[in-house]
Formats: sequence, C-alpha cells, structure tokens
Amino acid sequence: MSPSNLPLRPEAGCSFAGDTIRLEGSLRFSGKFLLDGAFIGDIEGNGSLELGVSAKTEGKIVTEELVHHGKSEGDLLALDKLDLRAGCHHRGDIQAPRVQISSQACLDGVLRMPDSSPDVPANLFFWRARKKILVGGLGLLVVMLAAPSALQRIPPYLQNFEGQIERLTRFLPNQEKTGGEKMPTSNSARQDNLMRKALLFEKEDKFQEATALLEKAITADGQKTVLANFRLAKNLVRLARTEEAIVQLDTLLLKTPDYIEARVLLGDLHAGSGNLKKAALAYAEAIRQDPADMIIRRRLEKVRIRMVPGKPSSDRRQKPPSPESVLTKAEGLLKENKPVLAAKFLEKYISFMPNEPRLYFQLGTAKTEIADRKAAIEAYEKVIMLTPDWLDAYVRLGALLEASRRDKEAVALYTRAARLDPSNIEMLVRIARLERSRGRKDEAYRMLLKLEKEHPRSTEVFLELGLLLWESGKTAESKKIFKRVLELDSDSAPALNRLAWFYVVDNESLDRGIELSKRSLEIRPDTPAYLDTLAELYYRNKQPVKSIPLIQRAIELEPSKRYYRVQLDKFKRARR
Repeated sequence: MSPSNLPLRPEAGCSFAGDTIRLEGSLRFSGKFLLDGAFIGDIEGNGSLELGVSAKTEGKIVTEELVHHGKSEGDLLALDKLDLRAGCHHRGDIQAPRVQISSQACLDGVLRMPDSSPDVPANLFFWRARKKILVGGLGLLVVMLAAPSALQRIPPYLQNFEGQIERLTRFLPNQEKTGGEKMPTSNSARQDNLMRKALLFEKEDKFQEATALLEKAITADGQKTVLANFRLAKNLVRLARTEEAIVQLDTLLLKTPDYIEARVLLGDLHAGSGNLKKAALAYAEAIRQDPADMIIRRRLEKVRIRMVPGKPSSDRRQKPPSPESVLTKAEGLLKENKPVLAAKFLEKYISFMPNEPRLYFQLGTAKTEIADRKAAIEAYEKVIMLTPDWLDAYVRLGALLEASRRDKEAVALYTRAARLDPSNIEMLVRIARLERSRGRKDEAYRMLLKLEKEHPRSTEVFLELGLLLWESGKTAESKKIFKRVLELDSDSAPALNRLAWFYVVDNESLDRGIELSKRSLEIRPDTPAYLDTLAELYYRNKQPVKSIPLIQRAIELEPSKRYYRVQLDKFKRARR
C-alpha cells in the first residue's frame, strides 16, 4: 500500500542512512537528511529530516522540517512544518506551526500548533531557522495589512458566502411554512419526487418536460414550493416564454419578497425586454437586501445608462447562441484537451447568459483542469446559488474546498447538501471524513456510529469507520470492521487491500495477506497502491524477486510517485 505523499529518493546534497543502519547515541545534521534505518537517541538538525518507511526512532527529534513515513516514539518538534505521511506510526507529543497528517497515519499523543513557531531549546543551533521564521512572519503581516484591498476584488457572492448560505437555506426543507403550520409529509414527498424528475429532464435539456413537472410540483404545495417556483421561471426563460416567467417571478416575490435571486432574474428579464424602469426597480430592491453585491450594482448602472435620453446604449449586443450550442462547443474543447480555450469561450458567453448554471458548471470543470482552483470554486458557488439542489456541484465544490484546506466551509457545504437529500450517504460520510482530518475524531466517531445504526448494510460507512479506528490505534476493532465489510461485499477491493496491509504491519501470516492482496488486484487490476501492497508482502515473505515486477508496474502507472522507486531500490538490494 503506497502512501498518498511519498518519500524522496536520496539525491545530491542529501545525507542518507539506509534501512540496514542501526545506530544509538546523539545525531546532529544540517541540510537534508533521509533516515530509513533505526536510531535510538535525540536528533537535532538545521534543515529537513525525512524518516523513510523502514525508519524506527526512539527519542526527541528537533528540526526545521520533518516528513515522516516510519515509526517513532518520543516528542517531535518542527520549527516550520511537520508532515505525517501514510503508514506513519508515532507515539508521543508533536509541536509545529504547520502540521499535515495523512488519513492513513497513526498518532498517539498530543498535537500542539502554536500561533508562532515553537520555542527552541537554548542549546540548539537554529538561529538561521529563527531568522527565516521571522522573515516569514513579517511577510504574513504584510499580507494581512493588504487583505482589505484584496477583499475588494473578491466577487460579492464570495465576500458574503455565509449570508448567501443563510439566505438560500430559508428555502430548503423544513423551513418554509404556510399559515404557521408544517406541510404534510405526503405532499412534500410527492413534490420532492416531481422536482427530482424535473432535474433529470433539465440535465438532458428537455425543458418542456421539466416545466410540466415543476408546475405539478407547485400545486403539490409541499415544503419546496418557492424553489419550484424559481426553477419553473428559469425553465420558462429557456423556452423563450419570457412573459410567463415574469408572471411566475412576480407571484413568487409576493410570497417571498426577500428572495434576492428571483429579483435579479426578474431584473434581467425586464432589461432584456426593454422595460428598463422595472429592471432598475428590481435591481435596486436586490441591492437594498444585499448592499455589498457589486455584480448587481453594475447591472443597475448599465440599465440607468440606457435610460438616459439620447445616450447610445453600451449594452447592445448581437443575439447570443443557445446555451446548448455553447455547451457543445465547450465540451469539444475539453475533449481536445484545450481547457484554457474552453474557459475563455465559456466566460465570453456567460456575459450573455449570466443565469445559466450549466455554463458555470462547465466553467468549473475547465478551471479545475488548468489548476485555477479559486476560479473553479467561484464557478461552482455560482451554480449552487442559481440551482440550490444540484448535488454534483456540491460534490465538486466540496472537493475543491478540501484541497484548499477550507475544511470548515466544506463541512458546512456537505451538511447543507445532506439536508437536500438525507438518503445521500456519501455526503454524510464526507462530513465524518472531514471531521476526522480536522482532528475531531470523537465527533467523527459519533457520526459514523449513528450512520451505522441508520444504514447497517452500508459498506461506505464501515470503510470510513474502519479507517478511523485504525488511525486511533484500535487495530483489533478496525480489523473486525473491515471483515464486516467483506461479509456485506466479498468483492470490496478496499477492504481486501486494507486487511492485507494489516499483515504487512504485523509482519505475520504473510501468506494469508498475499492471498487477500491478490484478490484485491483481481477485482481492481493495475491499481498502483494494491500492487505496492502485494510487493511489500512478498518482500516481507523473503520473496523480493516477485516484488520487483509488481513495483515496476506501479511505476509505469504512476511514474511521478517517487516512493515506488525507493521501494524498487529496496527490493533490488534484498534480491542481491
């Protein structure tokens, strides 16, 4: 099983102690040092220390930066960053200003993350590290002082993200009331069913069929009537039935006057129809509700310019193509591996169709491919603002937030998505996984136990629970959970691979581990992590010759993973 973040190979300028080294005493180093053997005693360094997968240490470690793949016992102190990678097992306290812990690492101790760098013992020679940290702190202060001006360039719906979430959640289930009474469950269930079917038609661009279903959903008089009204208006716009869409929005706003998205759409429709006065009134009311939204302000300014007598309109544009033709063209560019051109093309036509969520969704895809994470997040947030029940947008936005280490926002997003569809176990498990990664293991454990009771046959829940128990050092309980997964699904490759890895860690019953690992590869062949598990099992079973072709195949599949090359070197040395 390969870690997600893998160790570096020994390189020029890097000191190296291999897995055959066994030392005891006191170690001092500077620069880069890779330790893959066993060491008993204190380690102090002015630079970067990396403990390999075979490393075993006992004693205190103090260094600027520490990357950890092996086993250790004692206090760890990093002046800059500490990274516990997959497969790492540490017993003792750790302290660093920046800490990254893999979901497959195990920590038994207390984690301390001070606001500034940890205090350094007086007898150490880290004056250069202190200087670097001081310079970094001054840089951070400059960024903080510049932050207000930077915030002015953030789109309004991101500046007031919590406000947008609060505003939209008013139209989610269990929030809307009629006459002070909660809607009957049967009506709400029927309405939900109609709206789900309508969404499927919308994704297939069958807006006529979606419109018919949404009209029925409104008459069902359930808890999502306001949302159904808004979606119906958008579908009427897509069908070029502008006047009907305006009537629908007027009706919606009589019931819910603070639905800002409806007011913006109404303003757009009036502006497109040439009724500039009504458009200005709609935009002005939207600004009254959200004064910080500069996008709406710009729309209002354009309308007011057009209202000035004798002044030529700067908003006259040629008739835009249909959304379907734009999406088809953008999809073609993405298939041709031209995400930059696709993004520019979509941005151009979004200015013509600012309320078409499908364009923003595809823009998010293009921006993700070109690694423009901030723009991708903005695009998916816009999708959710326009279409609050588009679950795929929640999934993609959540993944981007997680990658940006904005875990708190991701939890709030998944929680909201789970309310939209309580039967969606994936969202609930994602929340537990994030809580676990944030160090809130007790909260994650309570959530998973609750999910286990509600969904006693969900392998997804059990897999996450098994990982949590393993990380918490409860190996026996973790094994039971993964065996439970196999009882529910004998072809669960993750469970087979995880159980096989237990035999690697314990270094016993290796033949049984090899059997399980082979089964996982039969189900999911050419999976690099599974190939590495089987290769490691053969190595532990004194059969390194069989390990080499497996790890070579893993390198072919993922040539950027340096860890596999370190493994290959280890297996070749064992063969000799």
